[in-house]
Amino acid sequence: MVDRSAVSTIAGYFYQFDRSILSILGLSDGNDSVAIECIEDIDVRTATETTAVQCKYYEKSEYNHSVIKPAIMFMLAHYKEGLTAGRPAIQYQLSGHFSSGQDKLDIPFDIDFLKTNFLTTASKDGTVKKHEELGVSDAELKDFLKLLSIDVNAAKFNDQFQSIIESLANEFCCSPFAAEFFIITVRYGS
Repeated sequence: MVDRSAVSTIAGYFYQFDRSILSILGLSDGNDSVAIECIEDIDVRTATETTAVQCKYYEKSEYNHSVIKPAIMFMLAHYKEGLTAGRPAIQYQLSGHFSSGQDKLDIPFDIDFLKTNFLTTASKDGTVKKHEELGVSDAELKDFLKLLSIDVNAAKFNDQFQSIIESLANEFCCSPFAAEFFIITVRYGS
């Protein structure tokens, strides 16, 4: 049988799209906004803060630190760039669904765990320590950890979709069935 790995990739895109919809539905103020594919997959901006959200959907894969390591490295690089430029700090959120292995990540963790499991890469050419490469001090790593939130127990695809339906039903005072199949008609007419 042919491996259809593209199916998992497409499911990941739909998962991210649905998460974007939930972020929009979760805005509490008319001046809040959601931007797609800016700093991260989803950036939520309110009057007081910006949260950059990276979504991972690995329904058939076990969680391992290496899966989220590139995203953590990117977030740290963005954090350091912002510090250097004098921009306000932002919140970083990594949200992922995995089939198993979530118990490998014990939260909260300290900067030594961050360095060892998320910022160090070993290969035949040697070891690269991203925090050293970026010139990030231990004090800055501690501050970064205060801004970083990781959830490797995010909702399954269908559960997240149901959350959208429930949010739409609440927003438009209609049944879940109408929210799923007729919301455009309810909102804009036929």
